[in-house]
Amino acid sequence: MMLIDDFSALLKRRMGLDSGSIGRAAVERAVRRRMGAAGVEDERDYLLQAQASPDEMQQLIEAVIVPETWFFRYPESQAAMAALARERLYAAGAENRVLRVLSLPCSSGEEPYSIVMALLDAGVPAERFQVDAVDISQRMIEFAQRAVYGRNSFRGDGLAYRDRYFTETADGHRLAAQVADRVRFRAGNLFDAGLLAGAAPYDFVFCRNLLIYFDAATQERAVQVLLRFTRDDGALFVGPAETSLLTARRLPAVPLARSFAFQARPSAPPAAAP
Repeated sequence: MMLIDDFSALLKRRMGLDSGSIGRAAVERAVRRRMGAAGVEDERDYLLQAQASPDEMQQLIEAVIVPETWFFRYPESQAAMAALARERLYAAGAENRVLRVLSLPCSSGEEPYSIVMALLDAGVPAERFQVDAVDISQRMIEFAQRAVYGRNSFRGDGLAYRDRYFTETADGHRLAAQVADRVRFRAGNLFDAGLLAGAAPYDFVFCRNLLIYFDAATQERAVQVLLRFTRDDGALFVGPAETSLLTARRLPAVPLARSFAFQARPSAPPAAAP
């Protein structure tokens, strides 16, 4: 494909994607798939169409995204979050506090729903927390809102939660309303300046396995946005391969094993030697 670099640059501008993180071949497959769907044979004509049409640009983004997630993918992180939540909600003077949690990107919904289940299992009343979930893919948002999942979303041996919170149907496992109703989904782009504008900061922000798809400069931009979404006393949860990005900013790790969580404000630099 002659214009693969142009398409890669376009995707980076619109969604931050470093095409090297998924491979040029993946970008080329997505472009060719959308060219076929749009009935466009010339690469340059399609490039111009994607640049000019927000709808087609969104379709190209959808074609590039390949979700890979499942319920309780990082169970230690959810357990750590639930423990921290109990500390906050049952501290003196916190009787009326409502915990706020953000999942971004939320993909097909398994992560935000896992957060809700972890909090309920920890004894946190449903009215004491709210989970917001954001993804750039409108298709994923619509899938998540259906709250019906196939077997690929349930992995590992610890599946007792499936018996508690799901009902088996002909279409798959349907999530109970007590879980689904605690999540507010919306489509959005992390780099959109208006995303979550006016919203109060969150106690906990989950952003897993997104930063690995960005180059260094874009990673820095993304971390700044995520920290802006997080309360000063909040915590940011990232993927295992992304922890070095936060330690480099002197963000203290939350002292809970395998939580992959960091306090939102940096520790003080070491004092200068006398």
